Amino acid sequence: MSAQPHVRGRNRRQAALIGVPLALGIVLVAALVRYITQTGEPAAPPRAQATPTAAPVKAEPVFDPSAGAALPTSRVVAYYAVPGAAATGPAYRLGADMLARLKDQAAQYQALDPAHPVVAGIDLVVSVPDRYPGPVGTYSHHVDKATIDSYVEFCRANGLVLFLDLNFGWTDPLTELNAFADYLKLPFVHVAVDPEWMFPRRNGIPGENLSNVRAADLNPLIQAVAEMPAQYHVPRKMFIIHQYRPDGDDLTDPYNPGKALIADKRNLVNDSRVDVVVHVDSVGGWDGDIETKTEQYNDWVAQGMQRYGNFRYGGFKIFYQLESKHRLMTPAEVMALQPPPMVITYGN
Repeated sequence: MSAQPHVRGRNRRQAALIGVPLALGIVLVAALVRYITQTGEPAAPPRAQATPTAAPVKAEPVFDPSAGAALPTSRVVAYYAVPGAAATGPAYRLGADMLARLKDQAAQYQALDPAHPVVAGIDLVVSVPDRYPGPVGTYSHHVDKATIDSYVEFCRANGLVLFLDLNFGWTDPLTELNAFADYLKLPFVHVAVDPEWMFPRRNGIPGENLSNVRAADLNPLIQAVAEMPAQYHVPRKMFIIHQYRPDGDDLTDPYNPGKALIADKRNLVNDSRVDVVVHVDSVGGWDGDIETKTEQYNDWVAQGMQRYGNFRYGGFKIFYQLESKHRLMTPAEVMALQPPPMVITYGN
C-alpha cells in the first residue's frame, strides 16, 4: 500500500509529458483547418529557388580557306603585262577592248572544260627588273602606287583575279613581298614570281646574266603566302613560279645558270595552305616550238609533280606576237597537255 502514491505521481508526470506534444499537434491541426477554410487549398510546400540559366554561347564559324579558293575547282586565264609597255603583254593598258578580248579568250577554255569554270585575270608585273642599280642598288623598281591601285580597282569591278608579279633583282625576297602586303589582304589578289630576274646572291644583273635560284630562296615566299589566308581571313592563295629554263636536280652542277634556273626543285616546301603553280614561261616562234614547249611542260611540270610531290598545279604561257611567227597553240592543244594546265597566261 505504501508504493501507490509513488506510482500515481509517476503516471501523472508521464501524462503531462505526453500531453505537451499532443496539445501542440492539436494547435497545428487547428491552424491548418483554419487556413484551408480561408483559402480553399492546402498550404504549398516552400519552393526551391531556381538557379538562373546562362545564355547559350554562340559558336564562331570555323574558318575554311578552301571556301572561295580558285583552285582546284576553277581554271584561270590571265593577260600578262608591265604597265605601259605594249611589248610585254595585252594587259599593258586597261580598257573595255582589252577586257572583252580577255573574256573571249577565257570563254574558249570554258567551252573545252565546262567542269572547271574559268576565272579571268591579270598577271601584272609590279616590281620591274632593271639593268642599272637604281637609287637603292636593287636593280629593280616598283610600279607606282596609283597605277597598281587602278589595276586593283579594275579587277575588283570586273570580277578578275590579279597576280602581283615580282621580279626582285637584288632585293631581299621577303622584303619585296612585304612591300605589297596591303594588296595581298584582298581575296582576289595573288602572287607570281619570276626567278629569271632574281639574283638573291647578287651575282648577276637582270637582262645581262642568267639567274640560278634555289629552293631556299623561294620557300620563305611560299610559306609567307601560305600564312596569309588565316592571317587575313581570305581564300587560299595561288603562288605562280614562272619557269623559263630547266631544273637542276639531275645535273652534276645544278647551280650553273647556263644549265638550270631552279637548282633543286625537289626541295621546294610542300605546304597545303597555298596553291603552288609551276608555270612554263618559255617563248616559241619557230617551226617545232610547240613540240619543244610541250616537252618542257612534260619535264618541268608533269614529271616534277610525280617525282617531288611538292606542287599540285601546272601553268602555261602563250605569246601572241612572238609565237605567231610560226603559229599559236590553240586552246585545245594547251588543254591536251597532261595534266591540263590550271593557269594559262598570255603575253605579247
